[in-house]
Amino acid sequence: MAASVLALGLLASCSTYHAAMSYVRSDSALKCSDAVILANASSLPGFAPATGGDPSGLVYTIAMNNVKTRCDYDKSERTADARTRIFVHAERTTGGHEATYRVPYFVAVTTNGEILDKKTYWMEFSFRSDSVVADAEEVVESTLVTVAKGKQPYDYHLIVGFQLTKEQLDFNNKMGRYAP
Repeated sequence: MAASVLALGLLASCSTYHAAMSYVRSDSALKCSDAVILANASSLPGFAPATGGDPSGLVYTIAMNNVKTRCDYDKSERTADARTRIFVHAERTTGGHEATYRVPYFVAVTTNGEILDKKTYWMEFSFRSDSVVADAEEVVESTLVTVAKGKQPYDYHLIVGFQLTKEQLDFNNKMGRYAP
């Protein structure tokens, strides 16, 4: 009899555990904010320092071509903590020596067209010797979204893009340079 009660207790706790884990998984899969790349900030042209945005001084172009996110949603705290992976592809005009560049990018939290938070980061990418292309991945470990009462985490959006200078933005607009 005692063994039956113990077995029933273990099954009940096991079922509670699985129900709780299923709830956490479904929140992570269904309630997270989406992540998108801002089209007019998806490509960053790198100019030689003395050229001031002149197209003849273009050294490389780097473009964001994909973004993925996952989050942990804490219903009691009303927060979603997102981990964002940004994939980039860079090209330079000619092969040459190995070269490493550092470029600024941002992750913003928005809802209803309003920017609630924006943080700027730096990423590095490198070209190997004689290579004209480079691919890289950047990870932002944590972007905390505080969910307002009456809203859900999926009501918020993570927007990523390069932090462009006026010259870079003008160049992108003139050349129609946006990631596909």
